Amino acid sequence: MDELRYYQEALSKQGSSTETVDRLVAQIALSSTIENTQALLDELELEANNLGWPLDRDYAAVALQYFVDQAVPEVGKAMLQFALSRAEWCASCATAGGEGIARSRHVQELEALIRAHT
Repeated sequence: MDELRYYQEALSKQGSSTETVDRLVAQIALSSTIENTQALLDELELEANNLGWPLDRDYAAVALQYFVDQAVPEVGKAMLQFALSRAEWCASCATAGGEGIARSRHVQELEALIRAHT
């Protein structure tokens, strides 16, 4: 099972649907310019805030990371920056050491991807 599906199922078990976030991420990945992307990222922020973190990762950040290779470079960079911001927020909300370590791993993955895409 791929990582994205794993997170979708975990959220589904909590009673959450990723459908709207998935649709927005797909639209962002297909955007041709950063101007088109910003409004979608703003909308994504609102929708993503409705989802929990059952696996210590922000779902929108995982989805953006998953689809970044489908985007033009400028949009892909914006996707990764947005994903990093969400992952950092998720990590900052940790209430236990192990939880913080798990969440900070995603931050580190995204930072490495950003370095690789520059």
